[in-house]
Amino acid sequence: MTNNPPTESKADILIVDDTPENLRLLNQILSQHYKVRLAPSGTIGLVAAHSIPPDLILLDIMMPGMNGYEVAAQLKADRLTRDIPIVFMSALDDTESKVRGFQAGGIDYVTKPFQEMEVLARVRTHISNRSLYKQAQVEIVERRRAEGDLRESESRLQALLSAVPDTMYRIRRDGVFLDFKTSSNELLFAPPDQVVGASLKNLLEEPLANQFIDCIEHVLDSKEMQTMEYKLKRDDSSRIFEARFKDSGTNEVTVIIRDISAWARLEQMKSDFINRASHELRTPIATMLLMINLIESDPTPDEYRQYWDVLKTEIHNEHMLVENLLNVGRMESGQIRLHFGAVNLNKLLNKVMDQFAIPAREKNISLTLQASLAPGRDAVAQADETALTQVFVNLLGNAVKFTPADGRVNLLLKEKAPGFEVSVSDSGMGILSEDLPLLFTRFFRGSNAIENEIPGTGIGLFIVKSIVDRHNGSIRAHSEAGKGSRFDVWLPLQQPGQ
Repeated sequence: MTNNPPTESKADILIVDDTPENLRLLNQILSQHYKVRLAPSGTIGLVAAHSIPPDLILLDIMMPGMNGYEVAAQLKADRLTRDIPIVFMSALDDTESKVRGFQAGGIDYVTKPFQEMEVLARVRTHISNRSLYKQAQVEIVERRRAEGDLRESESRLQALLSAVPDTMYRIRRDGVFLDFKTSSNELLFAPPDQVVGASLKNLLEEPLANQFIDCIEHVLDSKEMQTMEYKLKRDDSSRIFEARFKDSGTNEVTVIIRDISAWARLEQMKSDFINRASHELRTPIATMLLMINLIESDPTPDEYRQYWDVLKTEIHNEHMLVENLLNVGRMESGQIRLHFGAVNLNKLLNKVMDQFAIPAREKNISLTLQASLAPGRDAVAQADETALTQVFVNLLGNAVKFTPADGRVNLLLKEKAPGFEVSVSDSGMGILSEDLPLLFTRFFRGSNAIENEIPGTGIGLFIVKSIVDRHNGSIRAHSEAGKGSRFDVWLPLQQPGQ
């Protein structure tokens, strides 16, 4: 009778080999001393190791499907099985195979054909060693798991903080900065090397510093988050910031600073737009009602024609306004579907000009169209005719509206490979240079248009830009205050996939 330590009698050994004879022989050798499980392939061996992790794995190298090195790689990559000792088995006895086995995570190597005494000796050594430090190994694994979880948590937190564009501060109750994180030095109250250790009262003007300190004290006393907005001068302009305060310790808070200038500007533009749109809708309706009353008052033939022309103009303006309002919503929700076909730009521009013949004549504006094309060349492009009509209705309408009496508006159609360019120019009031970058932003209106109380909603050029982009074209604005404007629209000859 063999006297084995109690730990040996409980040891669990998993044998992975695709040869039934090898499995039978090893089972015969080891089952007298250990609990033995057999796996006839690498895949089954992985399943067995994951279901009940053994104390030792005897792993054949040369197996079909998944060889021993591949099985070892998967075992070592898994937290549950990576610490299980692996003894490789192979008929290959060369140094290269052994080295590769050790590199794959093996701790020993047994060659075939098996020698019973050798197998028992090697297995007993590894099982005995494992039983001695198994408990310590469990503790190490648990500690590593805890450390890994902590590192992973810290990594996720760091990734989250890095992805947030806002600036974060840790500030003590007395207003002293303890730490900060920022993606842009523009949001700091001072150069980076001067923030930590400084006081709010030293970095900010007194009224703003007191606001911050009041919020900090309220958060620390009530444990409730606080939010405040404030303004600062940056780059010769006034910027609006939002600060959110949350307690992060017994005597400190975390403050998140965000630049909300663009959002505030957009909100103001939306509010202005609603007011302008309401006014723009009411005014034509009032004029139309007046013209209807005048038409019904038995006017002379000349008066009738005059009232009827005004009525048609106002109906046309109202229709354009409503279509623009609806199209903004359709574009932002992706509901507009363009239907491309062959569009003769010369004919389209003539039709658009006809719509503005009366308004131009009333202001004595010279309205012309010039086509600079090769003889016999038709300006035909793949486009959505309805959408493209709206582009030039908006551009020509603006040109007529912003051009004073006795001015001029000109359309130039020319070939610009691989497509065509239409330029709409006028002799109007022009656009301020600082307004040009925002010209195609929704709800935006130029400063001089507002100052001169010229009606408009600020969505026409946004729609124009959106439609031109959908046509894979481009639009550029050229202007100088007091010297008129020119808008160049380029359209490709063919659309992708057409």
